[in-house]
Amino acid sequence: MDTVILRELRYDLVVGLDAWQRPGKPQPVVLTITIQPSSSFEAAALQDDVSLTLDYGKLYKKVDARVKDRQYANVQALMLDLASAIDSNSYRLLSVDIVLPKALLRVRDGLAYRLRIDRSSSPSATNTVDAATWSLTINKITCVCIVGVNPHERQHKQTLFLDLALSANQVLDPSIDVTAVSDAELHDMVAKLVDRVEGSSYLTLEALATAVAQLVTVEHGHSTVSVTVEKPNAIATIGASVIQITRSRSFFEDNKDFWKVKQA
Repeated sequence: MDTVILRELRYDLVVGLDAWQRPGKPQPVVLTITIQPSSSFEAAALQDDVSLTLDYGKLYKKVDARVKDRQYANVQALMLDLASAIDSNSYRLLSVDIVLPKALLRVRDGLAYRLRIDRSSSPSATNTVDAATWSLTINKITCVCIVGVNPHERQHKQTLFLDLALSANQVLDPSIDVTAVSDAELHDMVAKLVDRVEGSSYLTLEALATAVAQLVTVEHGHSTVSVTVEKPNAIATIGASVIQITRSRSFFEDNKDFWKVKQA
């Protein structure tokens, strides 16, 4: 499929709360826009004519003019602005990656949102946002804890990195209050998670990951979460040992408590 990509548009924007939970403070925002145009590149290739394709220079200018120097109380407001800035007749599929690399303390790679608008099934739809969904991943939550079965692992804490994939395919609500400051719940959840993990003492990453999923779904109301746990010091000759699980809230309905932590 023919595709146009604008990679890593960098801005300092007010988007929700900053890492210190302060509203109205600019923070780094990185956008990557991926578009599958309504028509292929064939005509432009045959005639070597930019007017016959999706002009990425004009696309950049539209996006830049729309978001530069703006303030957004929440990331969904930014998504709505981006969706309206790009001509919906110009594409079949639009994907915008919105990365806030310094949005949360103790999160090394920040928040990664993805806006997706698929018009392939209803190209004549007038309201583009009706086809818009979004997802969120929290990348590399940094924790230091006792974990592992080896004697030396029971004596010293080691660094873990946790990724949480949340809100898969959430519908972007065009009637959302774009003035309501968001993200406080994410700050609270990550702070609680770090505190809980760093006070734990598990033998396996599987048990730890399941306990993390319990906190995210049961205590913080997310319906489903994919938890990735990376243990970079487990084996000296490889980059990291990694496990990943996906759990829904219903998995914990029989009151299994994975936070009954053994002492070191």
